Amino acid sequence: MKAALRRIGLHCVLAMGLVAVSTAALAAGEPILVGQSAVLTGPFTPNSLAFMEGQTLFLDQLNKAGGVGGRPVKMITYDDAYMPEKAAANAEKLLGTDRVVCLFATMGTGIGAAMVPVAAKYDSFIFGGLTGAAVLRGPKVPIYHVRESYADEVSRVMNHLTTVGLTRIAIVSSDDAYGKGIEKDALAALEKSKQPALLSLRFDPKEKDHPAIAQQVIASGAQAVYVIAAGTPAINIIRSLVAAPIHPQIYTNSVASSFLLYKELGDKSRGIVLSQVVPPFWKTRFPIVDEYQRARKAAGSEGEGSYLGLEGYITAKAFAESLQRVKGPITTESLRRSIENSPPMNLNGFTVAFRPDNRNGSSFGDITMLGSAGKFAQ
Repeated sequence: MKAALRRIGLHCVLAMGLVAVSTAALAAGEPILVGQSAVLTGPFTPNSLAFMEGQTLFLDQLNKAGGVGGRPVKMITYDDAYMPEKAAANAEKLLGTDRVVCLFATMGTGIGAAMVPVAAKYDSFIFGGLTGAAVLRGPKVPIYHVRESYADEVSRVMNHLTTVGLTRIAIVSSDDAYGKGIEKDALAALEKSKQPALLSLRFDPKEKDHPAIAQQVIASGAQAVYVIAAGTPAINIIRSLVAAPIHPQIYTNSVASSFLLYKELGDKSRGIVLSQVVPPFWKTRFPIVDEYQRARKAAGSEGEGSYLGLEGYITAKAFAESLQRVKGPITTESLRRSIENSPPMNLNGFTVAFRPDNRNGSSFGDITMLGSAGKFAQ
């Protein structure tokens, strides 16, 4: 994965707005233009690049094999630095000037919320993205999701806590759109189980160290702490928690990024529990995982891959399948009809299904624990 990330990063240095064309030989024919606003600079960059690594891997294969109906899929990507106003401006440029068929794979709740009105203005939509927020879901929100919702992730974690007998739970969330949205779901789930949160705290995602919050959590006597944050901010709050000799069991969501946890915390990441929205990326008994790993090997990618890389691969594969199912010319409207009215997609064992009244394509979920040396225990 490192080589692919370096390649994407180099493009970012060369231009603030870039056309991320597949590195494979492009298929003959007029390109199908797709627009992406991505986090190429700032604290959430590692998550975004890992997600994009999987997308690029699949699109390289697709274009090398002839694209869709002999047409390559060309991704036009601009940096939003995880700033909603930049994301909205990017969406305006992509839809109004570049004339892309749709927007693709946004990064984060605030970013998606900023882009939705622009998509609606052009009667377009967003396909996929790293968010499970309730505010970005529903039959009237123009986003087709390839991951389960944060509410589903929260429910799975809370059920797990009940199963293992942990009842004193602290909630620590980033003070942003992502954190506030899931905090509400987590508190409601605990109330429903008649085990209200022991305490609920927010932290500034721009700050690097959080010793005071860590001390409050530990002093509360919590058996577990549910960390609601993404990317680098998640690493920073967890780093403050694991600095103590004794701390509660740490739980967090998929976008906290398991590969970053081990990279930044080393063996202090051992024992952290994460919910996941795709199968284990290293278990090739899952056909889609075997496909992903074979594609990585063929591309000369380094390392073992990642959950985010696999999610990006699956998202791109679902999008390509939707394009291939279009009857007649590929337009925004014909693609929308293809997504909503086609039978469920069997993506090598991973099912994605949409309907006109349901834009949540997947209900897959899992619970994992980081073991020693960054490996996983399940």
